[in-house]
Amino acid sequence: MPKKNELEKKVFPGEKLAVIEEYNDGPGTYQEEGEIRSTEIGETKLDSERRAVFIKKATPEVITPERGMEVIAEVGSVARKDARIDIFMMDGHHIHPSYSGVVHISDISRDYVKNIDIALKSGDIIKGKLVNVVNRLNQTSLEGSEYGVIYAYCSRCGGVLEMKQNKLVCPDCGRIERRKTAKSYGTEKLV
Repeated sequence: MPKKNELEKKVFPGEKLAVIEEYNDGPGTYQEEGEIRSTEIGETKLDSERRAVFIKKATPEVITPERGMEVIAEVGSVARKDARIDIFMMDGHHIHPSYSGVVHISDISRDYVKNIDIALKSGDIIKGKLVNVVNRLNQTSLEGSEYGVIYAYCSRCGGVLEMKQNKLVCPDCGRIERRKTAKSYGTEKLV
């Protein structure tokens, strides 16, 4: 029987790790003709309770946009009817490189929005929900109180706006601005 330190090593997919008489197969492994082999690039680890070999992946998990995911993004350009966004978080996971997306004026609120400039400005950080991922469009909705702008910057001086008595106020120059804010404005963790 192999010693514990002999089994804990770096492996590639298909590499033989042990035989089924000695260990059970765990996450990142499979059985083939009585042998346990790796399905991942990574490092083998032992689960002594289950007497199993598993793989600690060396490669990051690839996260792809799916309908219904919560996203956090930075607003890029704002046009007449939509805004382009750069999605950098999906379901609480930072992603790199970022995905591009769009917020259409009809996805900002259930109420009629005449001008998208009132709801979003370039540079704002928003929280939304993916409603369409067909053709890599990544259409994002801000409908609902939990979605909207979570951090905004002053249009005049660039300071971070603070929420005071349901108004966005610049602490540096005193300017008051409007946005479609999320109820978690200013409290979301981005790190």
